[in-house]
Amino acid sequence: MRSILRCLLLFSVLIAATWVKISHSYDLEFPRAPGPAFDNQVRKLYISKLENDEPDMVMLGDSTLLDGVDPDRLSELTGIKVSSFDAPGSASAFWYLVLKNNIVEAEHKPKYVLILFRDTILTAPGYRVHGSYFVQLDEFARRNEPVLLEQAYLNLMNPLEKFAEGTFPLYAARVQIRRETDAMIRYSLTSWLGCNKECNDNSMYEVFTSADLEPGQLQSAIAAAEGYLYTDRQLDFERQIDNSFLPEMIHLTQENNIQLVLVRLKTLITGEQDPQAIERYVGDLSEYLAEQNVVFLDFGTDPRLINEYYADALHLTREGEALFTEMLAESLKVALKKEAGK
Repeated sequence: MRSILRCLLLFSVLIAATWVKISHSYDLEFPRAPGPAFDNQVRKLYISKLENDEPDMVMLGDSTLLDGVDPDRLSELTGIKVSSFDAPGSASAFWYLVLKNNIVEAEHKPKYVLILFRDTILTAPGYRVHGSYFVQLDEFARRNEPVLLEQAYLNLMNPLEKFAEGTFPLYAARVQIRRETDAMIRYSLTSWLGCNKECNDNSMYEVFTSADLEPGQLQSAIAAAEGYLYTDRQLDFERQIDNSFLPEMIHLTQENNIQLVLVRLKTLITGEQDPQAIERYVGDLSEYLAEQNVVFLDFGTDPRLINEYYADALHLTREGEALFTEMLAESLKVALKKEAGK
């Protein structure tokens, strides 16, 4: 009996010490509101670009935009001055923050904001918001971001998770602890060998992407990560739309007299999914956007984008980029002329 009591006492002391240590180390107070905490610094990167370049059109997207559209060529073909704000690894939460805290805050506002997306990503608010993606979001988030907090985090948590986040330091600080542990494992040994963080990151990139030591693994990894976008829940447009960032992005652009243009890019993953489910989703999305006066250009099933124009399941080759830029320019000129005539 005494041994059990000693163990319980020791366990209680360890819990108390952990509580104090973690709370102090990560500046956390308990009880606390569930969900991540954002710092009060907002990166002004895109405000500077807007003020310096004064573009008429801003494109938002992830690496598929970087590899898919040539902004200089698009400017040449359309006569519209274009800037590309591409951020690899980004998704709808990031685009919402850039729009809210940079684009509409700039003195020079573009006439058009074009978002290049794929399938359900615009109504998947919890996609790419954790881990390293959170760091990316935090750069452009203010301390108080109720829409981001609610849509990307709280709506996707069950009551037990919310209770644990607000009560237990070890659980609340799990992201920071994992990040520090990963960094210690990843960088400690190589630093002894004279390879700093940049050297380590470049080497890891070469080994796991460029070298493609096991052919097909990169494609499989991409497909697995993208699988989240094709669950039954994500393919239910009516269920997702009100809990997504899309209505707020439409509101922000309309309030600032910016024409929102949404462009769906074809991917090789789409062809592996349930075609009827995707067709229903895109149909609902198209109808909703028409009601909101949003220009929607859908290249999701365009036969001109054949497999040979793809470097992997998502990204276009140089030849594919050249072709898609011309396709986009052609469709933009028609759509924007039509919109101007309304």
